[in-house]
Amino acid sequence: MTQGWLETLEALLTDPNVAYGLLILGLWAVVAAWAMPGTGFPEAAAVICLVLAALGLAQLPVNLIGLVLVVVSMILFVVDLKVQSAGLTLGAATALALGSLFLFRPGSNLIVSRWLVGGATLATLGLFGWVLSAVVRAQRLPVKTDPRAVIGVEGVATTDLSPVGTVQVQSELWTAEAESPIPAGARVRVVDVQGVRLRVVPVPPTSHEGI
Repeated sequence: MTQGWLETLEALLTDPNVAYGLLILGLWAVVAAWAMPGTGFPEAAAVICLVLAALGLAQLPVNLIGLVLVVVSMILFVVDLKVQSAGLTLGAATALALGSLFLFRPGSNLIVSRWLVGGATLATLGLFGWVLSAVVRAQRLPVKTDPRAVIGVEGVATTDLSPVGTVQVQSELWTAEAESPIPAGARVRVVDVQGVRLRVVPVPPTSHEGI
């Protein structure tokens, strides 16, 4: 019974379409693991798919040039996430399609389904577009800084602080609290940060301001 199960598995893995599909899924998982590290799922999926693909491809007449083109195409897609070039995207898609079509040696009578190649190429472009959009959105997010970096910085009270009001510090409005009342328009200095609220003290006027 075990022997029959192994023979069935071997026959499945040595099917050119199955081996190719596992290779593409494994490479997708590698890219996902690079883009979203730490979850563990893409890494596990990459190992399983690539090991199964290797078991099948090892028994098939693989064309090394085709295999290299497929791997290089995925590398180009990853590089394109940083470069964001339409030309590089087209080059990566072309390399993937050509590598898929020539994955097996000429004359071996083994080919990957043209429908599968087209579907894999389009799906890869779709996946790349989704990841690229996520990268672009992340790049547009404002850079988060340490709130405590404003300690010691001076600002202006935009409302009366009696004792709570708002102040403008480094072009941003903050809720602030003062130990003693501070009128709107007075200069203040940040002495502490408690969550999203600043503690401020009044800044004594300089000599020329007091004249």
